Amino acid sequence: MSTSASNNGRHSVTWADVANYANEALLSDLQHTTEVLKRAKLNDRCISSASDLEPIYQEQTRSYGSSFHGLDSIEQMLDDYSQKRKSPEDEWYANSLTSQAERPTVQSLFRELEHDSCNRSVGGLLSQSSGIVQQNSFTSDPLQLDSMLGTLQKDMSKHGINTIPKGDCASCGKAIVGQVVIALGKMWHPGHYVCCQCGEELGHRNFFERGGKAYCENDYHDMFSPRCAYCNGPIKDRCVTALGKTFHAEHFVCAECGRQFGEEGFHEKNGQPYCKTDFFRMFAPKCNGCKNPIKMHFITALGTHWHPECFICQECGKAFETGSFYEHGNVPLCEMHYHEKRGSLCATCQKPINGRCVSAVGQKFHPEHFCCSYCRKQLNKGTFKEVDRKPFCHKCYQTTHP
Repeated sequence: MSTSASNNGRHSVTWADVANYANEALLSDLQHTTEVLKRAKLNDRCISSASDLEPIYQEQTRSYGSSFHGLDSIEQMLDDYSQKRKSPEDEWYANSLTSQAERPTVQSLFRELEHDSCNRSVGGLLSQSSGIVQQNSFTSDPLQLDSMLGTLQKDMSKHGINTIPKGDCASCGKAIVGQVVIALGKMWHPGHYVCCQCGEELGHRNFFERGGKAYCENDYHDMFSPRCAYCNGPIKDRCVTALGKTFHAEHFVCAECGRQFGEEGFHEKNGQPYCKTDFFRMFAPKCNGCKNPIKMHFITALGTHWHPECFICQECGKAFETGSFYEHGNVPLCEMHYHEKRGSLCATCQKPINGRCVSAVGQKFHPEHFCCSYCRKQLNKGTFKEVDRKPFCHKCYQTTHP
């Protein structure tokens, strides 16, 4: 066909024009494919230095490394060809499209053909071009990542680079090339090894296994760890088991003062733990002498409890060395103060009267100590004279009181 012009000066598109621009589209797509393969080359160089790349794959990369030098030659050839292909007709066509929002596609040029035979011929080129564009387009959709990886493997295979898969992913069932996660006796793509509860990736995190399933740390503890009897939260680390319950170590504290228990341990009352100080203060028997709680040894006397050091004469503070004591008014006393309280001390010797006694002049005496206040003779006749609460025999009375 030849190029013709209309009256208004607009150029019509012929078969040569369409073929020319179809070829340009194919060259552009081939350049794009070359760039993709070069990126794959750089990625494989990074992967080959990682520890997870198998030795056989490293060997193949070295043996086929020369194929990538051909990519540089192809790219240079395409650049030279593009420069040579520029013509006045190309410049005219590009200028005619400056007012449009998009570059014309092969499809738009194809619709201007007048012959079916030309339509079929260019259609084949169009189909091939579209396939290449689709194969090398990038997407952020995670569902298409596996498809892109498969396409990249095919492109690399065309240049003599064949990777050996490490195995099939237990999640998606597809081959794993590159980084791999080995867990639960299976292999996974790093992005497919996730918590079965929340779906978070576990490749670089701590995880727990239960029933053949993987859980992230938070979900595992929330679902299966014992609960603290104090805060009802899951116990992830150290725990204390006491009173038939489990506690966080920092939550096992005295029910009264809230302090943690030291080396002396704890005491239990009514199902609650108490420190030693609060337990004895609240529940231990009290000493009847000092009124403080009794923690260890004690004495039971007069119906109550005493510290051994507190069970003494309540008048003089002396201990009962003989082990015996006297009680008066429900109070322990030594012998001296007991008789003093009862008035049973001899008025002469000031010693207790344990046997017979003489009661006279408002006092008590040992029989042998009841004597005349003047001659000091024992008054054993049963008769005496009293002056100012003092006893006198009759003779001394008459002498001193004529």
